[in-house]
Amino acid sequence: MEPEKVLRMMQIIAGALIAGVLSFAGVASFIVFGNVRAAQPGGQVPAAGGSEIIMYMAMGFAVVGVVMSFVMSNLVSANGVKGVAKMAQDGTSTGPKELFGRLLGVAQAKMIIAMALVEGAAFFNLIAFMTTKSLIPFAIVAGLLAVMAIHFPTKMKLARWLEEQQRELS
Repeated sequence: MEPEKVLRMMQIIAGALIAGVLSFAGVASFIVFGNVRAAQPGGQVPAAGGSEIIMYMAMGFAVVGVVMSFVMSNLVSANGVKGVAKMAQDGTSTGPKELFGRLLGVAQAKMIIAMALVEGAAFFNLIAFMTTKSLIPFAIVAGLLAVMAIHFPTKMKLARWLEEQQRELS
């Protein structure tokens, strides 16, 4: 596998995950800001009815999602690299090219797991935004998109990670 092709694939996947959150944020905004709930008899707008608990759950899920995006991706990465190291020690690989390709696969899995955990938290917060009509979950989504941007793969990040892993394997 060529690093440039793998990096491009990683960037496409990461971009699609971010685009999904942005698209749903657009739909949620249209629903929340485009619809005025019908007035009840007496002219009162109906209350959300206990949906605040969803907002608090979504906030907690965001915190857990962000932390787990770093913890789980690093655990998966460490296990994947151990597998590659074992292949190198046992001599079960066809050579350095295969080992390098497997490291690229580990890097891709690490990025997908990190981004997916944050994406899930973002979707939950968008649902909380739709149900509560509070801007707090919407603001949290903006922060989660920033975390997704941190996880976005670049040539420099991939090169640094590969160097680090190759040093450990040597």
